[in-house]
This record gives sequence, C-alpha cells and structure tokens, in this order.
Amino acid sequence: MAHPVIHKAKLEAARERHCHHYANSKTKESKAANKFTKELLNTVTKALHCRDEDESKSESDLDDDSESDDDESNKLYDLPECLHVLKAIKDEMLETISDDSCKFIEGVLCNYVKSFPEDSSPGDISIIETSIAKVQEILNWTIHAQDQILNFCGVSPEWHAANSVTRFLRTVLAYLEDIQCLLFSGGVCELTVAHSMGEMMYQKGIKI
Repeated sequence: MAHPVIHKAKLEAARERHCHHYANSKTKESKAANKFTKELLNTVTKALHCRDEDESKSESDLDDDSESDDDESNKLYDLPECLHVLKAIKDEMLETISDDSCKFIEGVLCNYVKSFPEDSSPGDISIIETSIAKVQEILNWTIHAQDQILNFCGVSPEWHAANSVTRFLRTVLAYLEDIQCLLFSGGVCELTVAHSMGEMMYQKGIKI
C-alpha cells in the first residue's frame, strides 16, 4: 500500500521542480528582453538627441547674426537714454489710452457694439484683438526699459516710475483680455450679462 503514496509524492516533487525551473527560465528570458529593450531605447534616444543637436546647431549658426543685430538695436546704453525712451512710451500711452483706463475700455466696448451688423450676428472681434496687440506692444517696450533702468541704478525712483507705467499697462491689458474671454466663452450674451451686473474687471476697478 505504500508504493502508490511514494510514487505520487515523487510525481508531485518532480512537477514542482519542473515548474520552478520553467519559472526561473521565464524570468531570465523576461529580464534579458527587458534589458535588450532598455538598451535599444537608449541607443535610439542618443541617436535622436545627436541629430537634434546637429540640426539646432546649424539653425542657431544661421540665426546668431540676426539675433545679435536685434539685441544691439534694442540695447539702451545709459540711464538718460532709458529715461528718454520711458518718456516716449508714456507719451504714446497717453495718446493711445489716456490716463483713464476705464474710459479707454468703455471706448473699445462702444466701438465693438457699433460694429454689430443688422442681422444680429457677432460684432468685429478684431477691434478687441487690435487693442490688445497695441497695448501689449507698448508694455513690451516699457518692460525692456524698466529692466535696463534696474541694471543701471537698481530699485530707484526711476525704476518705480517705470514700474507704475508697467502696472498701468498690465491692468489695461487684463481688462481687454477679460472682454475677449467673455466673448470667447459665452459670446455677446455673456458679455452683456456681465456688463449689466457690473462684474467686469474694469467695472470693479481691479488693479494688476
């Protein structure tokens, strides 16, 4: 009666050894495959990186001269020149926007409303976009001059004067972008509701 039990035990032991051997073999194959995959990915990544570096190097060589020319033309050489540029910016700002940001925004809104056609289709959104582009352009000039003033004399009264212009322009830009956002998200209907409820940024007097 003991023979069947022994035979069965031997079969189970042999089956366990076989399963263990198969599992180890499968694990080794999986590790080898993963290692090969990682090496392949590293090789491809290095090749692509080298190609990108070569392409960017050739492009940068072509652009170096033009970029250096632009930097040279935009460079301000001393504090008096910075202040002269800042005065020109303020004159441009007063001519384009005036010193009343809310009045300027109301004017842009009125021009937009006047552009509504008789068939109730949307007005000319380019009126808003053109105003945004113009204010952004003046702001870019101001930031450049302000940075140069900081380089020449640090956080000085001259820098604070430039900073007040920068903050004013940022605020006007935010008011215009608020109108644009309302038009893009809900159209004229949402813009009308926000205006009637006094919820627009310029109506609340929010400053940047």
